[in-house]
Amino acid sequence: MSKEHTIITDRSIVDQLPTTPIDSIGAIVQDMRASFASGTMRDINFRKQQLQALLRGLREHEQILLDASAMDMSRSPQESRFFDLGPVEYEIGQFLRYIDKWARPDKHPLASEQTAFLMSSMEVRKEPLGTVVIIGAWNFPARLNLVPLIGALAAGNTVVLKPSDVAVQSAIAIGDLVTEYLDPRVVRVVQGGHYFYTGSGKVGKIVAKAAAEHLAGVTLELGGKSPVVVHSDVSDLEAAAARIMWGKLTNAGQTCVGQSPDYVRIINDRHWQRIMALLNNTTGDILNTCDDGPDQADRYIPPTLVDGVRPEDSLLSDEIFGPVLPIITYDILDEALDYINSHDQPLALYAFGSSKTTEYIISNTRSGGAVANDAYMHMAAHHYPFGGTGPSGVGRYMGKYSFDTFSHHRSVLKNSLRFPPAQSEWKSGGRDLAFPHNFWLRTSFWGKAFTFIPFWRLLASTRVVFLGLVYGRSATRARKHPK
Repeated sequence: MSKEHTIITDRSIVDQLPTTPIDSIGAIVQDMRASFASGTMRDINFRKQQLQALLRGLREHEQILLDASAMDMSRSPQESRFFDLGPVEYEIGQFLRYIDKWARPDKHPLASEQTAFLMSSMEVRKEPLGTVVIIGAWNFPARLNLVPLIGALAAGNTVVLKPSDVAVQSAIAIGDLVTEYLDPRVVRVVQGGHYFYTGSGKVGKIVAKAAAEHLAGVTLELGGKSPVVVHSDVSDLEAAAARIMWGKLTNAGQTCVGQSPDYVRIINDRHWQRIMALLNNTTGDILNTCDDGPDQADRYIPPTLVDGVRPEDSLLSDEIFGPVLPIITYDILDEALDYINSHDQPLALYAFGSSKTTEYIISNTRSGGAVANDAYMHMAAHHYPFGGTGPSGVGRYMGKYSFDTFSHHRSVLKNSLRFPPAQSEWKSGGRDLAFPHNFWLRTSFWGKAFTFIPFWRLLASTRVVFLGLVYGRSATRARKHPK
């Protein structure tokens, strides 16, 4: 693999990210809280306007964002469009299409099962959390900053956004985009340096601890080691290997779910040295996949396979976040699953094999997400939740799940004013609130036959109406003739 044509020599645009003064961050947060309290984001049409403005800015600043990623990590425009900018544009379009539906209150029948609620109505309203903080990551800067921002704004929140200072050019480009196109009353950007965070588990614990001091909710996408299980009954080993390496080498392996002619560079010298230290300490067999060797000056590490890796190897101690793929051989499938289950739940798990085998693997493991006979592509499914479990993350987002993450689901019960039951005659023992004993009748053939008319509600209401009249008259009598 030749790497000469992908070296970027001009990286002198901005050497250091301008930082927001620490003493001004508190004032920014207070401004966002005050704006939320004033009802700035209450109107859904205004939220749509913000999303449309963000979409316009994304398209008009596309080349700026592509150039920023190229300067930060030598990523090609094609890869940035496919993995970073495209998902943001799709997310905006999805919210503009479905936001009215997702914001609508959920309503469920009450009296059909709990007759005490015959004269009541209840709904679950989707209300914004308030002011949220989004701390983005550097590996896919547009996606990991703007996708959660879309969900937060659509749900009616005001936002304080902090891009990662590791990818300097991208942080500046995103800050300029948000500042130029979005209303400063609803989102502000802070540089340098509810919470939404994407990144390492170590920093995630710090974020969670800080949020806990304010009783604030968190959504953490943390990552971890995402295992790939390739079983002997895989139908096409060559195709499986190609998909695995494609997923692994995306962004030079710098993805949370990681397992071209324009080959991405490692983000900085510190990460380059960290990955090389893992390789230098491994006891496995390093298999060179090309003629090129590591180059610190260019922050280049070629695609690297390491065979014969033992469970205690340095490569398995933590997330690699680089173009290195360790290989462990197993004899029976349960041996591999025992190894996976003895470690932290990963953000993603990949299974290659027959339908029976992949289902067995997925059913007997735990992970944030799982993919059968493919790698990485579950992140492209915007109608499904993306997130971790346990050490790999808290919460989920994408599409409707982002809207729900940034919303408080508020239960609202509306009751008709009626006489309360007298204590002396309250003999039902809460039977009107309990799940009905005869519910099986409603699932029978004749029960379903009455679906087109409120038969069961009418039947159940007879007793409630009668008792309400009796209890109400008794209560009235008690008030008129107190003992």
